Amino acid sequence: MKIGLIGGTFNPIHIGHLKIASKVLNDFGLSKVIFIPSGDPPHKNTGGIIDASHRLKMIKLAIGNDKRFEASDIEIKREGKSYTLDTIREIKNIYGIEVDIYFIAGADSALDLPNWKEPLKILSLAHFLAVERPGFSLEELDEKYRKRIIPVRGISIDISSSDIRNLIREGKSIKSLVPKSVEEYIRKNRLYI
Repeated sequence: MKIGLIGGTFNPIHIGHLKIASKVLNDFGLSKVIFIPSGDPPHKNTGGIIDASHRLKMIKLAIGNDKRFEASDIEIKREGKSYTLDTIREIKNIYGIEVDIYFIAGADSALDLPNWKEPLKILSLAHFLAVERPGFSLEELDEKYRKRIIPVRGISIDISSSDIRNLIREGKSIKSLVPKSVEEYIRKNRLYI
């Protein structure tokens, strides 16, 4: 079985996340992609991150009934920092050691890989897919990491959750950036204002 994992704060989830998950699922023949919102991310200031229950609910709304996608709360339930290595190990415990894991990250996150907990161990346990992002080049990474990362091209998404939050604060539309169900949830719960 081949499973994709896409982690992050998803603050909020947007169309770009869904397009990336679809492309990777199709290009690499994955059985499914699991969206995993972080509980306590070690590399981000958590000051602007809304409660995990809202972020998980928005993921579930965004993926709807699409059987190719799944939402998981394993990082939210885990105490302490949300480390990718621990998540990969936990997924292997759930699905069996023989499961083939494809960890999906943006090129911006991939560039920070040397600062992650045991990055070479992560690369030995999972295929690390780095999705192109404007302004970020994997060439900046040390070769010992770069040679083990699979670049994902042809889906350069120039949408960021921080841009979406700013638009909401400014009272501007986010209609084309998030699924309708997510937009309605944000409005109903008065998030990011």
